[in-house]
Formats: sequence, C-alpha cells, structure tokens
Amino acid sequence: MLVSGLVADRLVDSCNLSRQSKVLEIGAGRGILTKRLAERAAFVRSFEIDHEVCEQARKALSGYKNLELICGDAFEVDFEFQKFDTCVTSLPYSESLRFLKWIAQKSDQFARTAAILQSEFSDKLTSTLGSRSYRAASVVAQISFNIEIMFGVGRAEFDPPPRVDSQAVLLSPNPKIKQPFFNKRRIRHLDFIFSFRGRRLISALKKMGYEKNFDTVPNEIITSRVETISPAEYAAILPMLERKVA
Repeated sequence: MLVSGLVADRLVDSCNLSRQSKVLEIGAGRGILTKRLAERAAFVRSFEIDHEVCEQARKALSGYKNLELICGDAFEVDFEFQKFDTCVTSLPYSESLRFLKWIAQKSDQFARTAAILQSEFSDKLTSTLGSRSYRAASVVAQISFNIEIMFGVGRAEFDPPPRVDSQAVLLSPNPKIKQPFFNKRRIRHLDFIFSFRGRRLISALKKMGYEKNFDTVPNEIITSRVETISPAEYAAILPMLERKVA
C-alpha cells in the first residue's frame, strides 16, 4: 500500500482537480490518496476490495461528506460511469493487466486516469513494435490512450516495500480513434493473436478460422510476425474479426 504523502500529492496534482471534479478511485487502501482526492474534488467514490482495510479507511475518512467508500471490487460492480471525469488508482501489481483491460473498455468515460504501476508493466504500455516487451497490453494501451510516464516511485514509498520499482502514469483517451475501441471480444482476440508471438499473423487467423476475412489487408501484414504489427494496423484488423466468414 502507498504510504508516501509526497507521492500521493504529486499523483493528485497531476489530475488537475477542481471543485467540480468527480473522481473514481480504485483501491482506497489506508486512504492516503482518498483523503487528498476528497479535499480537492466535488465528489469521490472509492472502492476497496479488502473488507478489513476498507472498514479501517471508512473510520479514518468519516469526516468527508463528499466521499462514498465501497467495500467491493470495482471491476465487478455495475454503476453509472457518467458521474466521473477522473480515475485514480494505486493497485496491487497483480491487478495491473486486469485494470488496463477494464479501463480500456471505459476509455470514453474519463478525461484522465492517474495510476501507479510496476515499472516493468508501465514500460510495456509504451513499448515499440518488435521490442521484447511489445505485447497485447502495449496494443491495448496505445490504441486506447495517450500515455505519459510522469515520475518514478521508489520502493520505500510502500508498505511493505515491493521488490520492484514503480512509475506514475497518466492516461488520456486517444482522440485519433473512436473510444472505447475495445470490448471483451476484441481483447480476447488480441490476446489469442499474441499467443502466437514469434509466428506469422496468418497462423493465428487460420487457427481462429478467420483468414477469409482479410482479403483487403496487404499480404505483407498478414504474413508479418504478430509482434511486428503496429497498434494502428491492429486497430484496422480487429474489427474485421467481427465480420462473418463468407
């Protein structure tokens, strides 16, 4: 859990909150971010999945009338996203990929998302095609968002200290593509394609039974290895997987 007030202040500052801002926080923890968000925003809804930690935070933050603290999993709760303009999170690293897939499907709901992520994962979000760290997560992130790596976060800023370094990342919707681009089906297709990493795209398409959908795609893309195809090219390819095979 994040315990550094300085890091919390920097992360909240990056959100440019006003008295009209409405914030969704995922992972209240001990409330170090929650407190600062409630002091600056009009309304904060915060989720904490650990019920014991959640009740402790509820007692510590009871004085904030503009705060709604929910003991539960934000990824599993159906609620009205239109109420929010900002998302803030400092999640366990094991939840990073789940968070990315979730927020990509909500990319039209938030003007900005500020997140603390494991450095290895945040670097993956900005990886260039062909690099060892270029994965399905890179494509999801780069199609959905403009990505800014804001600052590093040391291990001592958490309790207990993790064995890896972290980075604060700012995500804003990619204006070049209609958002949200991703749904569960497109994410599932992309994950399957990247399971063929090191092999040609056509191999994955044949396994999926979709190769007949790609008569308009240049042969040099179809025969390229999956890790050498750009996010823009995947943005053209993935909708084709939703067409019926003739």
